[in-house]
Amino acid sequence: MRNIKQAVSHFFYFVINSVILRGRNVSHARFNINGIIKIYNAGIIIIGNNFDANSGKNKNAIGGDTILRLIVAKENAVLKIGDNVGISNSTIVCWDRVEIGNNVLIGGSCKIWDTNFHSLNPAIRIQKEDNDVKTTPIYIRDNAFIGAGTIILKGVTIGENSVIAAGSVVNKSIPANVVAGGNPCVIIKELNINDEK
Repeated sequence: MRNIKQAVSHFFYFVINSVILRGRNVSHARFNINGIIKIYNAGIIIIGNNFDANSGKNKNAIGGDTILRLIVAKENAVLKIGDNVGISNSTIVCWDRVEIGNNVLIGGSCKIWDTNFHSLNPAIRIQKEDNDVKTTPIYIRDNAFIGAGTIILKGVTIGENSVIAAGSVVNKSIPANVVAGGNPCVIIKELNINDEK
């Protein structure tokens, strides 16, 4: 009986998410989304093959955000997600460009923002038209692992194979093949990929 319920639930989510992806003009290949994704797309969203995601209050045992949000807020902005990417109950906000490579895992309740959202100048910030917002692309390279609750800010590149510890605030780029963590995020140790296999 449980297997039948799971199959029905999986089919329901597949149908609903297919309609959402098509309706939001998202280019995508094969996906598995456990729950219902939230998408706002004013620009371009491209999702690669074998996208695996959790989106829902009861879809991730560690808690955190209640849904997965992909928000591309500007007309020329691009969110590109590679093949074999897994994301759980996190939020990506793209005003310029966010690129996630292949085989990347992003844990529950992560926040990835390529924008400040508001001016640093209080006189401009309080105006109705805050037109002094800074945006800079974010790149998360192949095989990176982003721990739960991490915040990645504008202009950051996470290098290939690197691991970001849970709860980190990443405001500067992290090179390839390291473990990094903290607030602000710093390198903890180097990874010897050949020894790790």
